[in-house]
Amino acid sequence: MRLIVIFSFSILCGQSWTDYLHSPIKWTVGLTNGYDNNVLKLSSVEKKDAALEGDILGGADTFDSHYARFSLSGLKKIQLVDRKKQIQFYAKGNISNYIQNENRRYWSGNLKATYRWGSYRKLEYSIRHLDSYYIRHYIDRDVSTDELASCSFTDREQRILVSYPIKRRLWTSGFVSYTQRYFDKPFTEFDLNIVTTALKISKKFRGFGTIAIEGKYGIADNITFGKTAKASDLDRSYKHFEWYIPVSYSQGIGVLDEVGISLRLDIRLYGAETMGDPLHSGRSHEEVKWDIWGEKELSENLTLKGSLRYRKRSTDSRFDWVSKLKTFDQVQAWVILEWDMIYDRY
Repeated sequence: MRLIVIFSFSILCGQSWTDYLHSPIKWTVGLTNGYDNNVLKLSSVEKKDAALEGDILGGADTFDSHYARFSLSGLKKIQLVDRKKQIQFYAKGNISNYIQNENRRYWSGNLKATYRWGSYRKLEYSIRHLDSYYIRHYIDRDVSTDELASCSFTDREQRILVSYPIKRRLWTSGFVSYTQRYFDKPFTEFDLNIVTTALKISKKFRGFGTIAIEGKYGIADNITFGKTAKASDLDRSYKHFEWYIPVSYSQGIGVLDEVGISLRLDIRLYGAETMGDPLHSGRSHEEVKWDIWGEKELSENLTLKGSLRYRKRSTDSRFDWVSKLKTFDQVQAWVILEWDMIYDRY
């Protein structure tokens, strides 16, 4: 972070400080209305068990839920003396509420500082925070073999990203991120530090849109392994690899100005090898996400976006009951209405 601040300061020194205040700020208000048919990511086995043991749902009456989200973002662009160079500051905050599941209420936000020095050339530092995100109720094995407790975690991620052109309308980008995923009590034995690297290649086609392919590799270290109570004797560390292929068509279809489709494949392998941890020992999973989306500009300042997602996780384990217990599918759909506003006191 210090390097980014020093670098930005050195660039800005060529201009008067008051010059930077002359650029407007773009504010965007977003309202999301969505639906999730499997909020707790329950397998078919768990859904059957929930009919007999209502505590699995953590007080909810249904597997699904509608949700609403309010977001507010601001973007400040500072044009430098060299017109190809620009500094951007971006901030966004979200408040989410699941109507049929009161446990899933949380806020999130992110900050970004970006330096651009030409087409597809940028250096970016970002911070993301996800606050007390509820997963579901799990058994607290430190005190009981059957008593359920609410399980939530908080994410704090820092990321450095670089983008650079390869040739005309073809560019590459890559990032390194460090995520601290710390769980609320009584599940601190799951705490993780996650380091992720990624490389993405994108191509813009004239008269069509953009196609990209991205690969990610991450290592999650269970930092509380063996350091807390009884349940910390089990190692929750893992490695994962992910492919992501998005395709966007910007020429419009019907009433839509832009449409897109993407495929995401995530492979996770847990590090646990002890037979005392059948849920994680020798376990891996493949998770596939299909997304389709469309966008319509209703007016100069108003945009409507719609998305549909299908998610399928297939778990492989030496224990057949674990494979069935940890395999699930999920369908999500949401619509976002965004209103752009420009604040320019000058």
